[in-house]
Amino acid sequence: MILRIFLFLSWVSIFSQTFTLSEKEKINYLLDELVKAKRIFIRNGDSYSSEEARAHMEKKLEYGGNRITNVDQFITHIATKSSISGKPYFVQYPDGKKVESSIWLREKLKKLEESK
Repeated sequence: MILRIFLFLSWVSIFSQTFTLSEKEKINYLLDELVKAKRIFIRNGDSYSSEEARAHMEKKLEYGGNRITNVDQFITHIATKSSISGKPYFVQYPDGKKVESSIWLREKLKKLEESK
């Protein structure tokens, strides 16, 4: 019986480690979700496709270099607002509803973490 419990706990430990995502994987997940959702991205009052938004964020992320080391920093410093104007970014739904990108991305991240 003790051996079965040990084997089960070992299996659970290995299984949970297999599905732990790196910070870079979490960032890529959020970028993928934005593109998959086909939402309009609003930056400085102008509308962009989700693909254009991803490209913009990837460029900012590249520029950020080693200063962006985790998903929270990505959302806070890359995907939330314009570094030039300070205006927040928005994600627009097909019905016209807009939500700040930081809120949308954090909801996606929360769903990812809950699914583990």
